[in-house]
Order: sequence, then structure tokens, then C-alpha cells
Amino acid sequence: MIFPKTTCCFGILLLSLLLPAAAHSEWAEWKFKPGAEYRHENNLNFSAFGNDKESDNIFNPYVGGGRFYQLGDRTRLRLTADLDVHVYDSWDQLNSWSISGSAALSHKFGVGLTAPWLRPFLTIGYKDVRADIRSGRFIHTGIIFGKRFTPRFDIAANLEYRDRNGKNGVQIVPGIGPDVFDQNRFSISLYGNFLLSEHWLLSASLGHFDGDFDSACTPENVAIVLATEDVKAITLDSVFGGCVYRLDGKGNNARADISFSATRHSSLNFGVAYQKGKGDVQDYKNTILRASFIYSY
Repeated sequence: MIFPKTTCCFGILLLSLLLPAAAHSEWAEWKFKPGAEYRHENNLNFSAFGNDKESDNIFNPYVGGGRFYQLGDRTRLRLTADLDVHVYDSWDQLNSWSISGSAALSHKFGVGLTAPWLRPFLTIGYKDVRADIRSGRFIHTGIIFGKRFTPRFDIAANLEYRDRNGKNGVQIVPGIGPDVFDQNRFSISLYGNFLLSEHWLLSASLGHFDGDFDSACTPENVAIVLATEDVKAITLDSVFGGCVYRLDGKGNNARADISFSATRHSSLNFGVAYQKGKGDVQDYKNTILRASFIYSY
């Protein structure tokens, strides 16, 4: 695949340009952001079949930090590193950790609270999953455009490309490869924030994606999947049993969150998200409930 290789080259070039600029920045500031999230997913394996769906609770502690550089009056560079851990109550084969590095360049088009801003970004990392074929490197890159309209309300749009490189499983269907977790997709999302009061913030987002996603099914439903969907890859599933397969499809997602700023540097957050993927015939749906605590300084 040419595009991921181009993205890697672009990332290396971007970092090589940004790092010298950071060395000559006007000022720099360190940031540190640990947190933890606990969530419930009602269709963890993103199955299209009601009798195949599995749910679980996931504990997700994470820590991130990095350096902010003021490159000019309205331009800021952020270089960060993140460590992310996922621990599952029931499906411990999905337990994982990941490490990543990110670069983001923010530019504000003007002065004042309501001036629009633009932020291209690049994240490169590696995820290690107990179920080994799900392990591999990942790349996220994109651009965000935002604007604050009032002291209480802002909105932003995000165009993003994600590439994931997993490991091959066992080939079980002639003519269809086992590289289920080699995935890439484009997505676009719109999100906004509204400050309800000094301590309460309401956030919401809508998104659409076009590209790869994986799903699982038991042996009883494999024949239905192969008959109704254009399966791009399929292999045995060591986590849920049966098979896991990859589709090239489309989908939508929606999310709503409310946050309470407990202190100047910390917040409690509660939210709900809905995901829907679409293949040729089948629908794939998942609902997520989440609660988190974030500390930032």
C-alpha cells in the first residue's frame, strides 16, 4: 500500500522541519496529562448478529505529556508522548498497551477570542495486544479547523486518516487473505463544546468514516457473512471463537459528554457514544457508556 509509506515519509519530514523550529522557539512549556476511563460496550466484537454480540467493561488508564513551543505570535507546536493501557473484565485476550508520539502545529488566523484556527497533526505508535495478531503499528494523521463563536461556544471539524498494521492469522478460506488487522480508513467529524456554567461543559460530536473495520461471528454465521458481504480478509478468532473478518465499508458515530471541572487542573467526565458500520447487507452497531477522570497541568 503506497499511502501509508507516503504518510510515514511525510511524518519524518514534518518532524525534521518542526524540531529545528522548536529549538529556536520564543518560549517552551511542559505539560503532563494522566487520566483513567471506565467504559461499557454492548457489542464489543462489533458483530452483525444479535446472538453473537459480546459485552464487557474496560478499564483504561493512560498518561501523556510533552512540550509546547511558541513559534510565533499565533503559531504553537506541540510534541507529546502517550502511554495507553486497556484492561478487560471478561475478555482478557484483548488486554493491551500502546505507546505513541505526536506532533501538532496550531495556527490562529488573527487575534482575539473568536479568531479561527487550524491544526495539522501526526501520531505514530505501536499497540501490543495479548491476542497477538491484533498487535502492530498505527498512524493517525489529519487536520482540524475550529472557531470560537462566543465565550461559551466553540465548534471544530476534523478530517483524519488512520492506518493500522496487524499480524496475519491462519488462512481459512481459499482466495481470501488472513490479514484482518491491516486496516485503513478516512473519517470526518464535527464537534462542539458549550460551557453551561463555570464548572460544567457539554460536548457533542457527529462523524462519518469510509474504510476498513473488523467484526466477529460464530461458526454458525460464517456462511451468512461470506454469502452477503464482500469480505476482504478472514481468520480464526482466538478471542471470541469462530472467525474475525475485515470489511471495506462505511459508518457513522455520535457522541455526547458532560464534564465537571472539579479543580483548576482536573475534571470528571461522563458520556455515551453510538457507532454504526455498514457492509453490503449487514449492519454493525455498538453503544458505549463511559466515565473518566482527567488531571492536566
